[in-house]
This record gives sequence, C-alpha cells and structure tokens, in this order.
Amino acid sequence: MSEQNKELVRQYYDRVLNGRDLDAVEDFFADERTVEMVRKGCFSYFQSFPDLHVSLDELIAEDDKVFLRSTMTGTHDGEYKGIPATGRHVAAEAAEVYRIADGKFVGYWCLTNVAGLMQQLTEEPALTATGGAS
Repeated sequence: MSEQNKELVRQYYDRVLNGRDLDAVEDFFADERTVEMVRKGCFSYFQSFPDLHVSLDELIAEDDKVFLRSTMTGTHDGEYKGIPATGRHVAAEAAEVYRIADGKFVGYWCLTNVAGLMQQLTEEPALTATGGAS
C-alpha cells in the first residue's frame, strides 16, 4: 500500500502541478471544498510563475500517509502576493503530508518556505563589479 500511495502523489504532481491539469484535481482529492481551494491556489501560482516546476526531492510512506519534501522553481513573471513581476528565477522548499483513503487524498498539510520565497522576490539583487577605469 505504501508504494501505491507514493505513486498516487507522484501522479498528482505530474498531472496537476507540473502538467497544469486543474481539471484533474478532483481525481486526487476526496473533498469538494478542498478541490476548489487547490484549483484556486494552483491557478494563482501558475499565473505568478508560468514556468513553475515542482521536483519531488523525497517521498516517505507509512500506513495511510505520504511525506513529501519538494522544491518549487519558477520565474516570477506575474504578480505574487501584491509583488509585481520581477523576472527573477526563484526556488522554495516545502514539506507536505498526504493522508490517503480509497485512492484519494483525505488529508493534506503543507509547510512552504514562503518567507524565503518573498525574500528572493523583494531583496535587491547584489551589485556586480564591472571592469574598466572611470
């Protein structure tokens, strides 16, 4: 069962997040309210980071739960939390736990390094030295 649960999480990321298939969200989450929240959240990220990609860095399964450590990367080409597009390439790590019953997610918890992401978007880029005499 643990391997099946890990495969379900992999399929979710392949189809929904990396595949941009928001219609497929209902194939993975059991609760209708959660389906709509996930769709809205994903859509928002797709607008802010059109080339968003999530890599699955570590998957651990036990009983009905799958723990995932992931890294989201993308280019900030759309407004994000009130910050206009910067064109910066960013990365943010997340830790997520999925609880699975009857082949669907019935519980989901996520902790994303939003502070680190915001810092990448708002911090002034480092100045680089240029050669030449003045």
